[in-house]
Amino acid sequence: MSKFTVADIKHLYATEAEKHGIAGTSTIQDMRTRDLEVRAISSYLRDKLKVLEVGCGNGYMAAQLIQRFDITLDAFDFSEEMVALAKRQLIENQRGRATFFVGDVLELDHESEYDLILSVRCLQNLTSWELQKSALRNVVRALRPGGEFVMEECFWTGLNNLNEARLELDLEPIQESWHNCFFHEEQTIEFMGSLRCAYQDQNAFLSGYYFGSRVLLPALMPKGKKVTSANRLNDYFANLPAAGDFCPMKILRFKRQALGSSVSRTGAANQGR
Repeated sequence: MSKFTVADIKHLYATEAEKHGIAGTSTIQDMRTRDLEVRAISSYLRDKLKVLEVGCGNGYMAAQLIQRFDITLDAFDFSEEMVALAKRQLIENQRGRATFFVGDVLELDHESEYDLILSVRCLQNLTSWELQKSALRNVVRALRPGGEFVMEECFWTGLNNLNEARLELDLEPIQESWHNCFFHEEQTIEFMGSLRCAYQDQNAFLSGYYFGSRVLLPALMPKGKKVTSANRLNDYFANLPAAGDFCPMKILRFKRQALGSSVSRTGAANQGR
């Protein structure tokens, strides 16, 4: 039985919409994380692509991307409140164009349409691995042969590594978020391969920042003093290189294979771009 329901997720994002509006703090309050996320996602784009963003939230990421790239971006979310906000995003000097609409990844029905599909902390909000597999099938079907899926979601590998480091400093473990169903990395790679969507590489772009802010900072902080994302030391930690794998959030990149081609697997240890 799932620890959360679809109704729980809808309520969460209605609350986020009301609280944060069109701000980048919507769904993730640490703006350093958000800035690093935008930078990482941007590294996979180039001009003239047709792109789909699965779970666009309030449109903050989409707005950043069409300012940077001359792309055609379709972006949807199943939260009506979030899509209403996305349509209000103030996008200055945009190079591309975005269309926002209400939709459900479990009902996505496109065939070989997109050059690139993004999910940014979206599929982890589905209540089970079975539903996540259905979503992944729909994503792969919507990709053109040779198209890429850039999957930024939470994975157990990074959280386990982070908690092992915290344990060595007598820090309490960080738990999986109540509204998330984290992915198992090897299981995900194997399943995507079965869909003829080959694993390319991964990018643990938050690893340095999370090691600093979630391991070093709480260990260094004077007893009784609260650790928050507002701590000044985090400005330093956000500039640490993304070494290791110490954050649940990371990017796995997949490529849809053309018919008749063999599905290869680039080594799972390959990180970055």
